[in-house]
Amino acid sequence: MDYETILKDYIGEFGRFQKITAFCMAVIATPMGFHSLAMAFLAAVPEHHCRLNDVLLPDENSTFWAAYLRRMNGSAPLELDANGEWKYSRCEQFNLTNALSAATDNRTLQHCTDGWVYDRSHYGTSIVAEFDLVCDRAWMREIAHAIFMLGFSFGGIVSGVLSDRFGRRPTLLWCILLQLIFGVASAFSPNYVTFVFTRFFLGVLNVGIYFSAFVLGTEILDQSRRTMFGLSMALFLVLGYIGLGVAAYVIRDWWKLQLAISAPFVVFLSYYWLAPESPRWLMASGKVEETKTTIKRAARMNGVVIPDKVYDLINGNITSDQNTQSTEITGRRLYSILDLVRTPTMRKNTLITAFTWFAINAIYFGLSLGAPELPGDPYLNFILGSCSEIISILLAWSTMDRWGRKPPIIASLILAGVSCGATAAVPKDLWQVSTGLAIVGRFGVSVTYSILPVYSAEVFPTVVRNMGIGTVSMLARAGGILAPFVALLGKYWAPLPLLTFGVLSFLNGVAILALPETLGVPLPNTLEDAENLKSTKDKPIETTPVGKSEETPKMAVIVDRVTTI
Repeated sequence: MDYETILKDYIGEFGRFQKITAFCMAVIATPMGFHSLAMAFLAAVPEHHCRLNDVLLPDENSTFWAAYLRRMNGSAPLELDANGEWKYSRCEQFNLTNALSAATDNRTLQHCTDGWVYDRSHYGTSIVAEFDLVCDRAWMREIAHAIFMLGFSFGGIVSGVLSDRFGRRPTLLWCILLQLIFGVASAFSPNYVTFVFTRFFLGVLNVGIYFSAFVLGTEILDQSRRTMFGLSMALFLVLGYIGLGVAAYVIRDWWKLQLAISAPFVVFLSYYWLAPESPRWLMASGKVEETKTTIKRAARMNGVVIPDKVYDLINGNITSDQNTQSTEITGRRLYSILDLVRTPTMRKNTLITAFTWFAINAIYFGLSLGAPELPGDPYLNFILGSCSEIISILLAWSTMDRWGRKPPIIASLILAGVSCGATAAVPKDLWQVSTGLAIVGRFGVSVTYSILPVYSAEVFPTVVRNMGIGTVSMLARAGGILAPFVALLGKYWAPLPLLTFGVLSFLNGVAILALPETLGVPLPNTLEDAENLKSTKDKPIETTPVGKSEETPKMAVIVDRVTTI
């Protein structure tokens, strides 16, 4: 007797036990959203100039900053910024050889010798101002974000191994506790190295919580409600983005903001009492008594009584499964990563899918983290961009099963490419148009970001599906790591980062044309099936059986919104 039968015939498919558990697992995605894009505000770059050693610095505010800019006259050179405007240099000052001589012949340029002064009227404080991550140290800001993304990659591997070995519940609980500890520790980082160190572990733990909660939630539910659970988790994640923007607007000091986004994990410590272990994992791991305890708890919460004979059947089923596991895979061929590129169609599909994952993650996180740097109010830009993701998720969900996978992906990528690319032609005085186009670009990329995991799972055959998804996921994380460095191109020409994302998105949309449509097509099982994959306009392929038949995991639409970076 398997868990699906117990759900349907005894416990109930969606009782109080499942509702409470699913809600608890979905709502924890909200603080995941806080931390995923927190660097947009923790590492905000305020206006700055060289510190003049003869100026006493009060608590920097807008009045002081205006006076300080007037004092810069004669102390720093004028230079063209990325927008083509003349402004005082941010990184150089005059070396006055004869005190305050007015003769420019007596002045030579030098780097900021006494540090920098920051305009704190807008952002308050950030790690950029705290640790002077500007000018020749600006690359250290991007490194901090890249290391956080590396933590995501490492956490995806480690949390999966721990979850399969020790269970979903203990992995989730330990990650919540450690996330709270490292989140608070990060707020009190005395230097840059400590901050980066804690951010790495926050990345590891962030994805560990998301993975464990997602798997636990899907394994508690029956198949018909997993799609809605995945959608709910994605929406809670976006609510976290929106909440981050609101919190950053209210709390302008980076260390206070870090404490604020870490504080919710105190509430989630209650999962020690609320979160059950996955009955599916318990049964698969041969834990008979723990399985019975969890099922009794579910029955009690759902108000049903399960006959004793059911528990006897569970005991017999687990024992039988353990006896047959060792002989089930005998005689099967072993596949390697080379099988992803061994044949022409597989090679084409793998390369295009890998390029798409890499590009989409670079564009998505580049636009998301760069939202505060767009013209206009940085907090409003970030919140509006996050709100557009809610619409994109719902749009992707409603179109992918009606029009297919390719049409909405291609249309959204071309929309994103044209929108981002068009910002280069917008005059700088029409900054509202430029910001609006960037938000539209983020919306387009978000649509693809929602559909791509499902589409990829349908392109790769069963025998190498996990291997294929794992390979393209690693490339996706590389795109997320490189994304913040594209922003550095803006120092040469302000629209260049958005133009880069636009071109990349447009090329991506064109490349997708070469992939097959998979809507209504049986999942390919073997490499031969993948070679003969055709759209529903043609005769469906005859798939070669490999074990039990599979269905496309629609909830995978959501998983990689955080984890595949």
